[in-house]
Amino acid sequence: MANTLAVAKELYDLYYKKHNSNMDQMKMHKMMYLSQRESLMIYNRPLFDDEFQAWKYGPVLTVVRTEYMDDNPFSSEYGELCECEEKLVSSVFERYDHYSAWELSTLSHAEYSWKQAREGLKANEQGHRKLSLSAIKVDATREFLRRQGVVLA
Repeated sequence: MANTLAVAKELYDLYYKKHNSNMDQMKMHKMMYLSQRESLMIYNRPLFDDEFQAWKYGPVLTVVRTEYMDDNPFSSEYGELCECEEKLVSSVFERYDHYSAWELSTLSHAEYSWKQAREGLKANEQGHRKLSLSAIKVDATREFLRRQGVVLA
């Protein structure tokens, strides 16, 4: 299993190489969620251990949020990703990079895992409930079926 910050650093570096600027924090959290969902969809296992919280703008990883508080985020060593992890992260980046942070936030609000964790909260409430891994697996299954052309209600 990959180190969460190693995955985030890979996304951060891919973004910088393509855009010559740093990925904003909101986009990073959504790309991390999509990477986790993709791993569950393809490999039936999580890419990393850290849990997402259901904040009002979508899933958030507090360990990644803390890293963004640093003046020079993702400048430390976090360990290496194996080839299959790099490939997965790269494919998620290519699939979703063209979306803005706000578009990805809207996308994440349609996910069952986020909706389940936000149940009973008002739209403007911050909320710190965890997204369950089993609920993210439901999202992964739904995404797999969408890619197979199955229409979901």
